Amino acid sequence: MRKSLLTLSAVLPQLCLGQSATPSNISNVLVYPGGATVERVAKVNAGMKELVLNCLSARFDTDSLSVHADNGIQVGDISVETLDRGRAPECANTALDKRIHDLEEQRAAIASEAGAQDFVLGYLKNVGTERQASTSPMNTTIELLRKNGQDTLQRQHQAQRRIEEIDKLLTPLRAELNTQVQANPQIRKVTIRVAAQQEAELHVSYRMTQAGWTPVYRAYLNSSKGQVKLERHAQVAQSSGEDWNDVNLKLSTVQPNQANKIYPPSPWVLDIAAPPPAFIPPPEVAYRSQPQAKFTTAISNVRPEASSPAVSFDVSVFQGEYAAEFGVPGKVSLTGNGKKIGYALGSQLIDADLRVRIQPQQEAQAYLLAEATRPAGSWPAGNLQLFRDGDFIGQNQLRFGSEEKVELFFGRDNMVQVEVEPEQKEASTKGFIGSRIEKKIAHNYHITNQHKTAVKLEVVEPTPKPENEDIKVSSQFSPAPIQQSWHKQPGIISWEMKLNPGQQIKLGADYTISYPKDANVTGLR
Repeated sequence: MRKSLLTLSAVLPQLCLGQSATPSNISNVLVYPGGATVERVAKVNAGMKELVLNCLSARFDTDSLSVHADNGIQVGDISVETLDRGRAPECANTALDKRIHDLEEQRAAIASEAGAQDFVLGYLKNVGTERQASTSPMNTTIELLRKNGQDTLQRQHQAQRRIEEIDKLLTPLRAELNTQVQANPQIRKVTIRVAAQQEAELHVSYRMTQAGWTPVYRAYLNSSKGQVKLERHAQVAQSSGEDWNDVNLKLSTVQPNQANKIYPPSPWVLDIAAPPPAFIPPPEVAYRSQPQAKFTTAISNVRPEASSPAVSFDVSVFQGEYAAEFGVPGKVSLTGNGKKIGYALGSQLIDADLRVRIQPQQEAQAYLLAEATRPAGSWPAGNLQLFRDGDFIGQNQLRFGSEEKVELFFGRDNMVQVEVEPEQKEASTKGFIGSRIEKKIAHNYHITNQHKTAVKLEVVEPTPKPENEDIKVSSQFSPAPIQQSWHKQPGIISWEMKLNPGQQIKLGADYTISYPKDANVTGLR
């Protein structure tokens, strides 16, 4: 009788939660940077008056719950109930639950087989202890028993090894399941009153913050063709506690939690602040003792914040970008344990202007640069992996600005040699009775192209830029630079030229800086 009562008590939660539950599937998911909108679809039969959706994640925002029905269905009141997961054993239907269940079934079958082998071995031992006459048939029986016993022991050993292997698989899976249950100890049940005149579908959508995606890019440079293949990828993760199986997944750059209004401006008030009160130091004894006591009390009261099991997603990479939406091809599945999955979003082939850039005052090294027209569309900032003629050369950040042209660096060009002569300096006094100091600085660079083809060369040089009228600067370049304000930056010049195979050039910059003798000039090198 007690056993029957225990069995009934174990079944009651399932009866009260799952008996009238209507099956529903997640069909569409729109993921934002730091959130997602999930859409479920449930079939409604004609004449149905109530729809119960069970085993929903308890992490969605209840205020965002929205219900849409096909023609022929009227929707009434909606109620949401949050329940402990222990009261809903039928909700243990995730991919991880099924994997653990399958392994446990395999283990039980092997254990049953091992138990049968134990029974056989016990029987053989009993037969072997019986006293038999030493006859020829007895010798045959003994040999048969020996062979059967050997086979049984071998099968028993194999069964034990298989049980050990399954246990090794089950241990991390059970630990992962326990972590997920602790992170999502509750589920939700949504009850919807309906009036169904015909068979149709009901769509339920809700938003959650335990999801997000980040962009990842790959740039493949074909130096012989002067083309760059730019690939879009996305890393998506969600820790809602429910799996997204075979869903239509879309990614959006829209930020729902972003500020959506501008507040009225405050008046611009000008005033003269009152002078600060005179500082009167406290007595020496109090100054030494009291602050230390307060400091110790503050430290002792500090407690570490409880860590949240939710996955954290950086949404700052989407700031300042136009809204866009990317559809992931085909049906995808994503578990609710926070594991990141990568998806390809397509690629673009763009023509690029290849050049070698050198900044000799910073580094005596040439870098290969591809300049191209900014590709159309929204390109949120993200990690960029770089490949040059099939070889991986490193990674950087892709962060397009508002310029029409974009620059992508593809590593060092060791076939362009850069030699920087030691900086030459000369100082003297000038003016009336030596009232001014004059410094002369000379920079000289030697650049050689060791490629078998010509290269487009760009050498960038920052020049002295006085911010005070008492500082005088005169510059002389050899040859004359092409740009006096490189990238619209005053004080930075650039030489641009074509460098043929095996050709070597010399670039020079001479500066004369004059300033008052007693002036403390900053920025001098």
